Amino acid sequence: MRRSVSFLPFRYPRFPLAQVAAELRRTGVSVLPLLSEWFRQELLAETQYYRFRRARSTIGEGANRVEQRMVVCTDLRSDSLYPYLGACFQELFDTAVERSRRSPFDGRVIFNDHMLQRYTVGELGISPHRDRTAYRHLICLFVIAGYGRFYVCDDRTGAGAREIVNAPGDVIIMRAPGFDRSNERPFHYLVDIRSTRYVFGLRHDQTRLGGKAQPLRV
Repeated sequence: MRRSVSFLPFRYPRFPLAQVAAELRRTGVSVLPLLSEWFRQELLAETQYYRFRRARSTIGEGANRVEQRMVVCTDLRSDSLYPYLGACFQELFDTAVERSRRSPFDGRVIFNDHMLQRYTVGELGISPHRDRTAYRHLICLFVIAGYGRFYVCDDRTGAGAREIVNAPGDVIIMRAPGFDRSNERPFHYLVDIRSTRYVFGLRHDQTRLGGKAQPLRV
């Protein structure tokens, strides 16, 4: 795997929390061109070291049915750049919260759920759905490579779909329960995979923290 590194992988040194929070309140989603190009290329090169497993193609039943076509990897070696990205983003984010006048979160956001996903050209990405309620505060999806059309919408039928333009190097951020002390979470979906797409997801999974919100450090 890659040697240890001691640099920040981002294009700018501060996370624009106020800007992101305002966009999340307005639309439920925000996009930032966060990854440096050099670091993004290094992350992409590392995907060859990982073994992926096929995710379940169908989740739920009836009106709650979700279709997805992707492979995933959660066994990310500690000496690779993906955990390093997670640690750097946690530090960047924590600093932004500490500097803010008022945190929009009901506890400390801990990105303890890491997942690398791969989507194949010509296949469905994932149908309209909302992420699990166990995921709190924010959903952060780093686009490592590839192009696909990402939408937020009003319900599972895809009504009121609004495309969220994104590109490799971007992080797509969505609100989750606990943001602004509400339980809102947007419906979203991914289609039209035009080149092999890798996404690295960071989430706060409260089931790994005893089901309780963690106190803020500030």
